[in-house]
Amino acid sequence: MSIIIKPRTEKFISDFVGKHINSPEQRLIQGVTALAMQPLIDFHNKAADDDTRAVSVARTIGKIAAGTLVGVLVRYGCIAGAKAFSRYTLTEGEKFITSIKRKSNRDVLMPEFKPDFYKEMTREEFEGIYNNSIKTLGTVFATVTMIFTNFLIDAPLTKIITKALTPKMKKLVEKEKMPEVNNASG
Repeated sequence: MSIIIKPRTEKFISDFVGKHINSPEQRLIQGVTALAMQPLIDFHNKAADDDTRAVSVARTIGKIAAGTLVGVLVRYGCIAGAKAFSRYTLTEGEKFITSIKRKSNRDVLMPEFKPDFYKEMTREEFEGIYNNSIKTLGTVFATVTMIFTNFLIDAPLTKIITKALTPKMKKLVEKEKMPEVNNASG
């Protein structure tokens, strides 16, 4: 069986998803999806006792919420940082770019371009390449940064959220058991 992608779908994927769904948005989508599914799975796990189920649901929500929040913020922050240190000035001729230079000495992430690179390139083409490069560079920085934020921010935040949610989850688990108790006695 082969999968056929229609031109309209292909255009949506390449134009919208390819240009607007980057590392931070992917992390957000992953977190929202996990938040919608995993706590329900933990909540309905009848193999675990009630206290374990309640703590498991609270901890799962805490991990997902903390990981998503920190992951999205770190990714956006690192992409913004990469952009802040890679500003440029661009001059154009009649059709194509004639020069690309660093805006200032602090723009250390902006490479020096040789004229062969851009001699037949329009501003729009360069900006597309530039934006993708900055997002990639920011994502690489974010990956390294998150090695530390996982221990310094995610873990403590998960603990705080779990502690706050556990009593509420215990009440929900008890409330869910109430109809079973009433049905068993009838």
